[in-house]
Amino acid sequence: MKKITIIIILLFSFSNLCFPQAADINLADIELFPSAGSEIENGRVVLYNTGQPFIPYKVLARVKLQRLGPIYQYKGSLFYQYYAITDEFLYNPVAIGNNTLYGSMVEKIVNIPSNAPKLDSIRAQASAPGIAMTPTVYSRKGIQIKIVDIPNFIGPYTICSEPVTYTIERPGTITLANAAGVATLTSLGNNQWKITNIGGAGVAKIIKLRSTSNGRTYDKDIIVGGGYATSIQGPSSGHGGEMFEFTMEYIGQGTIKWKSNSTLVDMSFGDTGPTLLIGTTQLLHNQTNKQVLIEGIFTSSCGVVTQINKTLTLNP
Repeated sequence: MKKITIIIILLFSFSNLCFPQAADINLADIELFPSAGSEIENGRVVLYNTGQPFIPYKVLARVKLQRLGPIYQYKGSLFYQYYAITDEFLYNPVAIGNNTLYGSMVEKIVNIPSNAPKLDSIRAQASAPGIAMTPTVYSRKGIQIKIVDIPNFIGPYTICSEPVTYTIERPGTITLANAAGVATLTSLGNNQWKITNIGGAGVAKIIKLRSTSNGRTYDKDIIVGGGYATSIQGPSSGHGGEMFEFTMEYIGQGTIKWKSNSTLVDMSFGDTGPTLLIGTTQLLHNQTNKQVLIEGIFTSSCGVVTQINKTLTLNP
């Protein structure tokens, strides 16, 4: 891909308060600096495209001159030709070393078009026609930039058996992650991709629809199969005669049903929903410990069933 450079034209139209002779200064450079707090990565300013018409960025600029005659105070105008923004400022030359002068530091918000081709750097041009021996100079070193597109994923959170189409605004390189044997990705063009469930009706798993832009990855989690149970939280032991509470943790959407294989468990408080409250039968002191099984059954919105168990040890 071709690298494109923004050229910000900085026109310094000097009016000498002391009416100097022409060519008493020489334009040597126009220096650009990143603003404070800029995110720098490998020498480049990182800018993020979120879909707004422009990406605003503050640029600091100053001219560097060589003195060929007396020092004067100039009133100038700063003109960003590319963006048609004009500022007036006082340019007060400050001597740095042998006949080297720097102008006042000027800052300006540069609105970089977000829909332009990929931009590589910001450079500037300074002009002082009729005053400087060198009337025009380009910045020798611009501000290197790196634009990262932040995608917007449009599509459902879950996939059942039918293929689903996703639209991605500002896509980078689009791939699927964690999807081997579960789902496939097909490009449809026009910023659209189709995801197909190939794992079958009984498979439930989280996959990632991934966009990679300029070394950054952005993911949308998608649940193939609608959801599944992950664990049951609650006590592992206690005394018979006590009440116990268990909670199912799950991903996605679905319904929950609880069961137990033991007559020592009273489930009359309710056997549906994410939380289970049970009563237990009291054990005599001469009885041995009893183990009971608590079963949680999660049926996803796609009809995929997962079962997870918890063992509870009852002590006398």
